[in-house]
Amino acid sequence: MRDPEVSIIIVTYNSKRYLQRCLESIYRQTSFSYEVIIVDNCSIDDTVEYVQNNFPSVRVIRNTQNKGYGAGNNLGVKYARGKFIVILNPDTVVENNWLYEIIKPLETGDRLITIPKVLLYDGSRINTCGLNIHFTGLAFLIGFGKKSNEYNDIMEVYGIAGCCFAMQKKYYQDLGGFDERIFMYQDDVDFSINARLSGFKILFVPKAIIRHDYTLKVDNNKIYLLEKGRYLILKKYYKPLNIMLMMPSIIMSEILTLGYSLKFGLKGVYKKYKGLYDVLKIKDSSRKKVNDIGMFSNLLPTENQLQSKVINVCISLVNAVFYLNSLVYRILKLTY
Repeated sequence: MRDPEVSIIIVTYNSKRYLQRCLESIYRQTSFSYEVIIVDNCSIDDTVEYVQNNFPSVRVIRNTQNKGYGAGNNLGVKYARGKFIVILNPDTVVENNWLYEIIKPLETGDRLITIPKVLLYDGSRINTCGLNIHFTGLAFLIGFGKKSNEYNDIMEVYGIAGCCFAMQKKYYQDLGGFDERIFMYQDDVDFSINARLSGFKILFVPKAIIRHDYTLKVDNNKIYLLEKGRYLILKKYYKPLNIMLMMPSIIMSEILTLGYSLKFGLKGVYKKYKGLYDVLKIKDSSRKKVNDIGMFSNLLPTENQLQSKVINVCISLVNAVFYLNSLVYRILKLTY
């Protein structure tokens, strides 16, 4: 039997309520031959049984334990038969021609990753057009909250949003896939940095459109996972000298994230620094290091912030610190 051109990989965890709409939208795609692989991370809502009974052509892989989103995708890619892979969240619906638009650039582009325009589930607003990654490890959604008819130009972006991206399977494997030490959140930031340090471009393709059931909400556990991922990124990709040169910005990012953690009381602060403690225990084996922070954004985005005068003043002051520090960083690096 001839291998499919594309393998679409979906990691599930208690995702049964989404799968009918998601899978039906995938099977409406008419371009390229494709297979759908579901990796189930030990669901208890009959996800596997539902898929097997209603979508028998889907290949289901039962994970023996829930090691997280990245590990699930790595397992799915291991079994993928397509030349191209698409990573897709289960809580999505893909629009007509999505597969054609997201794969077509990969046929001629070398060392390329493509991402779609991701709308909110009702299609009224943009969820993300990729990530704006700051050199301190902070990351922000591009276009979040904007009208769905905005962001219509192809553009290169700093990072992928993990809910959907596409690339050649061999390149995914060359990169080592997702870092499985990151259970979830910040896995896409880490993947993006690794890819860009390896010479990949990340291309936003606005005609490839999906809808995503996304709500911007944070709890104590998410604070832990976000901060653990961010601290691991700093540890992996920067030498001690780089951290010293970035210290004003590191301190500023600590103030920002600590202030946010305080919204959840002392437990939020505890979760933030538990993330740091757990990262300090990890032995880093990464060989890729950032030397030029020009590959990142050096300013916080303002387009999605509350437009009060106080907020705008605070953002301006924080960005001034980041900008001056990045300027000094580049000057000092030139002397080494």
